[in-house]
Amino acid sequence: MEIEKLSFIVTPPDRTQEFIKADTDIWTSWLQQQRGYLRKSYTEYPGGRVDVRIFWATKRDWDKATKDPQIPAVEVRMKAHFLGVYHLVK
Repeated sequence: MEIEKLSFIVTPPDRTQEFIKADTDIWTSWLQQQRGYLRKSYTEYPGGRVDVRIFWATKRDWDKATKDPQIPAVEVRMKAHFLGVYHLVK
């Protein structure tokens, strides 16, 4: 099993639950169609930080999903669905 970890900062910080709901509605729906996707979890922190862990059966499944040409369209839907601001922390 492989675990993908993503961290986001949500603004305003009190909208993390709305971000998680939007992410679940948009991204999780897409992920569930990907080979090797197992599950997803969220951890909230003060200041609007949200860590997302995506569990994959294999690294190969994860790599293949990251190359899917639908990803930009899914991100556009996410930005339209969640009206706050979020950015990926690297």
